[in-house]
Amino acid sequence: MKKLLFLLVIMMAVGGLLGLLMRQDSGYVLVAYNGVTIETSLWVLLAGMIVALFVMSWVKRILFIALKPSSSLAKVTGNLAQKRASRNTIRGMLELVGGNWHKAEKLLTNSAEKVPYPLINYISAAYAASEQDEHERSKALLRSAHKSTPEAEFAIGFAQSQIQMKQGHYESALASLLRLQKLKPKHKQVLKMLVTVYTKLKDWDALLTLTPTLKKDGIFDDDNMLELERNAFLALLDKIKFRNKLGQSSQELVAELETLWNKLDTLSQDTEMSVLYARTLIQFGDHTKAENFIRHKLNQKWSEDLIFEYGNIDQGTYKKLLANCENWLKKEPASANLYLVCGRLSQSMMLWGKAKDYYEQALALDSQNEALAELSRLLKAMGETKASQDLMMINLNHASKRLKALPLP
Repeated sequence: MKKLLFLLVIMMAVGGLLGLLMRQDSGYVLVAYNGVTIETSLWVLLAGMIVALFVMSWVKRILFIALKPSSSLAKVTGNLAQKRASRNTIRGMLELVGGNWHKAEKLLTNSAEKVPYPLINYISAAYAASEQDEHERSKALLRSAHKSTPEAEFAIGFAQSQIQMKQGHYESALASLLRLQKLKPKHKQVLKMLVTVYTKLKDWDALLTLTPTLKKDGIFDDDNMLELERNAFLALLDKIKFRNKLGQSSQELVAELETLWNKLDTLSQDTEMSVLYARTLIQFGDHTKAENFIRHKLNQKWSEDLIFEYGNIDQGTYKKLLANCENWLKKEPASANLYLVCGRLSQSMMLWGKAKDYYEQALALDSQNEALAELSRLLKAMGETKASQDLMMINLNHASKRLKALPLP
């Protein structure tokens, strides 16, 4: 309060002094330039100069505030541009989802440098370019993504591998995915994509190296895992059989087949694959391993198809095989194929009457069983021609029922 009063006193004193001087002599100033003449008093000129200096000071301050990067005006302008870019990003994402690839790419690319996280814009624009088959442009956008956010290597690589797979460039996709796997070895989606790429490239050996991880981390459910192993087994089995035709040692191939089967342990749940494995062992001449495999499988779970293959084993120890089958008859008395196998094993031991009885019991359970042909052949060899012919007629009648209805003469 005292300071304010002091200032007022000084201002009044200065004003009074100036007023006194102005009354004594107002002064005279003449300014002439290029034919223009300005006449005024000294005091008016001084007042005008003071006002001009004051105005210039304020203009300078306003310009400095307006042009300074951190100024309020700059902030307002920047915020407006950022908001516009954010709106265009949202529009671009909506166009991307809606399948308008060209517009999406344009909106996302143009607004990329004006949003806080340009990575999203560049990656999304790369997807849009890929959908237009603009592969080089897609690559360029991914490079821009990496340049804008170098630390997002995994996200960019993941997007790149997805785009490569969609384009059908599986070799390039494999290289990208292997890099990603090094960064995150247990990333579920990367592992799933690797399975897809290996399947497309038919690299079944590489796929086998993944199966332990896929099972351990639960990447696929049981059904999908079984389907995956089934495809791998069938493809690799074809290669093994081809090498068998080329004359490679059956012993070596059996060892390889056994190793393959043990790796793909999910296949043990699939009866069809178990039958194929047993049949291949028999085909390669390893009847001992085939017998052990079938016997253990049947002790765990009964299968009509597997017991049928048991009848194709030729170990020379028919007595032991027949004893196993007769033990199974106590648990599976309704199995036509088991009676068929018992008949064949009995016939191999030249027990004609026993074989005949087993074949007849098989036919009692299933009139279309192979026991019909076996019994007919056996009866003919035993001199029972009439009975053999009757069975052949029955066989023909069964076959005729499966014939297509066609006009006859």
